Amino acid sequence: DVKAAERATSGSIYGDATRVKGLVVSFVSGGTVVLKDGGASGTTRFSYTAPASAGTTNILIPGEGIRFSTDVYATLSDATVTVFYG
Repeated sequence: DVKAAERATSGSIYGDATRVKGLVVSFVSGGTVVLKDGGASGTTRFSYTAPASAGTTNILIPGEGIRFSTDVYATLSDATVTVFYG
């Protein structure tokens, strides 16, 4: 089953092993989203830098998604993210 979680500040998306299937990112100019495996200081598995104007972007991850072995942690700057995982 695919689940979703939204974050407006940096923090945990999901606290166990999973695969990220897609994201919806809302941002102001140059916002960033970094998804890490292993908490705030973990390994970066996905990174997105928004364009120079505010907006929303849908990101679909191909295949089986991005594998996170321990957890999914989002580091956000000037962005809100909804992560689809499962």
